[in-house]
Amino acid sequence: MESYILLHNNFYKHCKPLISSVKKLLEKIHIPIVRTESLALDEKFLPFITPVEYFKPLILLLDKAQQDGHKVLVCDSQSLLVITRLLKNLYENTELREELAKACAIDILNLENSFVFAPEVLVDRIPLDAIKHRRWEGFKCAFIIDRELEERIRELQILPRIESFTGLKILPFFKESYAYLLQSNPKLAYKMGAMDYYEMVDCGVDFIITANLGNFELMDKHIKDLQDVSGRDTAEIPLLFMPQVILALFMDSNAESLEFNAHKIKPQML
Repeated sequence: MESYILLHNNFYKHCKPLISSVKKLLEKIHIPIVRTESLALDEKFLPFITPVEYFKPLILLLDKAQQDGHKVLVCDSQSLLVITRLLKNLYENTELREELAKACAIDILNLENSFVFAPEVLVDRIPLDAIKHRRWEGFKCAFIIDRELEERIRELQILPRIESFTGLKILPFFKESYAYLLQSNPKLAYKMGAMDYYEMVDCGVDFIITANLGNFELMDKHIKDLQDVSGRDTAEIPLLFMPQVILALFMDSNAESLEFNAHKIKPQML
């Protein structure tokens, strides 16, 4: 059985409870995690530090996992984008590839099979007998997904597969995340975030799913700012991290174990 090293993107400190839900779900469905590694992954760092300094810890993690016979399990889309953009850049940018290869002392072109996106593993490992008594039948949700991942998500049929075992009706929204603007231009971040949030809300959804930690930071932790900039009524549609939605299907899950109290917009479904 494949074993994994869980990658925890700790860039957004408020999102720690979301990572907790990932660990609980992985334990519940018996996916072996050797250890958890934490890195702060957000490309807003790049103007301030050299690419070698920024990417070296990530490359060494991927290489060490591969050398030890594991894969890095990437549980958020922001980290996935950092990794996939890095690998693309390494193929196209000879100078960067040589600099990183020298700094890390490894063949970095062998890393493309060293990681996997968690939803691609989870959808095949859910024990259907364990969740048959609690499904999201009758619920409609929006799933906000990074536009850059649209082809990957559609090709792997991730959303139809989630719908089939959850009972959810999922409306996909492929959009950029504007969380990267929170430090440099927060007013613009609130404006763009509000446009996306209320576009989904106006579709009559019961909740919103995201796999991007930045989206949760922007649309939950800063929801009051989004309300103020848009002039809309009090926001009541919560954001859930995808593992929370799946974990909620198990009969022993409740609002406390799912850490709904960590949300600014408290989910009321359980």
